Amino acid sequence: MVYDLNMNIADSKEAKMIDNNITSKYKISPLIRMEIAGLKSSEVIKENFKLSSVLIIIGNGNNGGDAAVVARHLQISGIKVDILLINSNKSNSKELNINLRVLKRIKTNFIKKISNSKLQNYDLIVDGIFGIGLNRKIKPNSNIFKIIKILNNSKRKICSLDIPSGQCATTGMELGICVKSDLTITYDIVKVGLINDPGYQKSKKIHIVNLGTPKEIFLKTSNFYINHNFFSNNILKRKKSSNKGSHGHLLVIGGSKNMPGAVTIAGLSAYRSGCGLVSICIPECISPVLKKNVPEAIIIDMPNKKDGKTFDDNNFIEDLKKKLTKNPTSILIGPGMGNSKKFKKLIFELVENFDCKFIIDADALNSLGQDIAFLKKLKKNIIITPHPGEMSRLIRTKISEIQNNRAHIARSFSKENHVVTVLKGFRTTTSSINGEIFINGSGNEGMATGGMGDSLSGIIGSLAAQNYSTINSAILGVYAHGKAGDIVWSKKYNRGILARDIIKYIPESFWPSNKNLRDQDEKIIVNE
Repeated sequence: MVYDLNMNIADSKEAKMIDNNITSKYKISPLIRMEIAGLKSSEVIKENFKLSSVLIIIGNGNNGGDAAVVARHLQISGIKVDILLINSNKSNSKELNINLRVLKRIKTNFIKKISNSKLQNYDLIVDGIFGIGLNRKIKPNSNIFKIIKILNNSKRKICSLDIPSGQCATTGMELGICVKSDLTITYDIVKVGLINDPGYQKSKKIHIVNLGTPKEIFLKTSNFYINHNFFSNNILKRKKSSNKGSHGHLLVIGGSKNMPGAVTIAGLSAYRSGCGLVSICIPECISPVLKKNVPEAIIIDMPNKKDGKTFDDNNFIEDLKKKLTKNPTSILIGPGMGNSKKFKKLIFELVENFDCKFIIDADALNSLGQDIAFLKKLKKNIIITPHPGEMSRLIRTKISEIQNNRAHIARSFSKENHVVTVLKGFRTTTSSINGEIFINGSGNEGMATGGMGDSLSGIIGSLAAQNYSTINSAILGVYAHGKAGDIVWSKKYNRGILARDIIKYIPESFWPSNKNLRDQDEKIIVNE
């Protein structure tokens, strides 16, 4: 796996560790870092906003100290600056007090309160209330809550320092209330909460500034952002002399009378993402549909159940082995299979009897339920691809709880069950079995249609068949799928993107020239 330094991101704990290491290991004082942060932030602010008058709101921690330095540099450059100092029960940091004394010596104007009407006098509000250290909810009856509410209702441009005040740096959730920023200037490294779901909604734009921090210190994070650089660095080169046998064999198992489209989409997506050979194992009742729609695939017909809707799972493994012309290098099971608990035994037998990578998706996940934990004993290379509803059934937790703690849920599940977890949704979150978290940077809201998950699982299964590791199959598959959606988006489709549209553009998503097609990359600016 080839890492791009800009893809390292940090949760609250890791960001604090970076700060502490800079002081202890490199002996760079917080005051020096504060000066650099404030100076660089003032330059970014002047580049992004037309200013004559600015209000800077200062909290009592080092985030407030950064804001105080910003105030000084804006004022000495000729911009009118007013300061609102937040009254708090906590004492100010010593670095903040040093910078407040400087502001008083240069006769900066301090105001005592704000209102919506007063805020209309400013071109910009700089938010320096809270940084990454906030770990409690802001109480609705507190002065700070009221101030943030006024800011959000003011319709004035707002720039936050490091992270919007009130946002959790790890989950992105509001801690009671959160500033809505037009620009967030974050220091040294992007915080997980800024880009995951729902945190990304609080900052229209993110600008990273380096505070003179040695880059090797960032490599210790266990959270990563997947951008085009990571994707292109980790795609395996194909030899001109290669043939279909060089690029793996994916076996797709699924389908039912009412859902022949799921395996069709998965099979086509697998071929479009480079798989050499795709076999599709289905019940006889939908065989004509598959043979017509995926003529490139090997279709393996299995006897129907008595209801005539799905395949009979009796003697399934024995029959399958007889009909396979070549051993698969990866197996995808679940798309359109039908949610029957009887398939649980079949899934376990399948994993036991085949020595390859497995992608367990859709109805297969629902069939396994909490018994998925037994897969750990088999010690196989397994990827699961649940959406929040499926994950809620796997761990018996509310969907809202999962959405509020996506990285934590994915990490815990992967470590506990020894599987790669792809928790789908906007900012799809993938966890390795060791608990490394990868947040995807591609995709868009137009992709919220049926069949998308089948396309994704087909791409992931294809890459797994092509000799990518399970974690890289998941990460790269998620990115390629989202990038194909972004290509469709670029053609002015902002809703109703179908899985068949995605399939058409999967090959193009692997092409290097598609670096800048609408994804989170355009929202993040790196300033070394």
